[in-house]
Amino acid sequence: MDFYVNMAEGGCGLIFTGCAVVMGDDLAFDRVMRLDMDDQIPSLKKLFVALKKRGTVPAIQLVHYGRQTSSSLLGHVLLAPSAIPCPVMSTYDPKYEVREMTLEDIQTMREAFIAAAQRAVTAGAEVVEIHGAHGYLLNQFLSPYSNKRTDMYGGSVENRARLLVEIVQGVRQQIGKTAAISVRVSGDEFVEGGMRPPDFKEIVPMLEAAGMDLLNVSAGVYASMDRITPPMSLGDMPHVSITQQLKAFAHVPVCAVGSIFSIEMAESILARGIADVIAMGRAQTADPAIVKKSFEGHLSDINSCTQCNSCTFWTTGDPEMYCTVNPDYKKP
Repeated sequence: MDFYVNMAEGGCGLIFTGCAVVMGDDLAFDRVMRLDMDDQIPSLKKLFVALKKRGTVPAIQLVHYGRQTSSSLLGHVLLAPSAIPCPVMSTYDPKYEVREMTLEDIQTMREAFIAAAQRAVTAGAEVVEIHGAHGYLLNQFLSPYSNKRTDMYGGSVENRARLLVEIVQGVRQQIGKTAAISVRVSGDEFVEGGMRPPDFKEIVPMLEAAGMDLLNVSAGVYASMDRITPPMSLGDMPHVSITQQLKAFAHVPVCAVGSIFSIEMAESILARGIADVIAMGRAQTADPAIVKKSFEGHLSDINSCTQCNSCTFWTTGDPEMYCTVNPDYKKP
């Protein structure tokens, strides 16, 4: 509550809460957000009410991790479009095992995403984001890097995008116009045989036709983790060119993300017409009031992110998020 409410009070206009899993067998982290059961709605509603009271639009990401998690942690064989191990997670987990999803599995997954979206809207979400980026399950279906199926969910671009498109269609039919639908993609996976920006020339129109209202452009998969949370060596705004390429295919608003650490950087992207919405994750973790302080001209008071990435606890092995510049989140 404090983490998100502080951002809302600090001037953030739209807040996506972290990934919420759509199935109870996909708890990749301790205390991961969940939306696989109705009894999770009241606590999420409490958060969304608090955000709305502060003038912020509440939103949530829906995810399934697919092959990018741990069999040891979950206690079962992992699901994926093809039985291809994640090159990262499989090296850490001696019990790692993955199997190809059946058509029945796919149907169950589709229904789980749609049901979770309805729960999100019931809780008060005004934007529901389908997470098809960062190498998670829906990204795994999209990409020839991880999808080697030969049925209707593999092979051609249309087939590989089918599950994501069906989920967007299903969510739109379920929730109507009560909330906007965002889709997050990795515009470039930065792995051999992976998705590149030109590949989205076909995919983006399909998602728009299915009901997508916002395209959220990120980058990377676990095998290219430095692109998911870019380190200092990649410089500021390293994914702007990727966003710009995908925006050329889109008619809906497009969101840019990735090492955007000041309102000045954000404004420069908007002014050049590269994106319509700016996402700042680590910058607002370091200082939840960065928007308000910038607006009021108190730039010297901002706790600037150092890109140490200690907040990305899933890469550091820490049990929770820490920040080296925000005293509220310092490691004990």
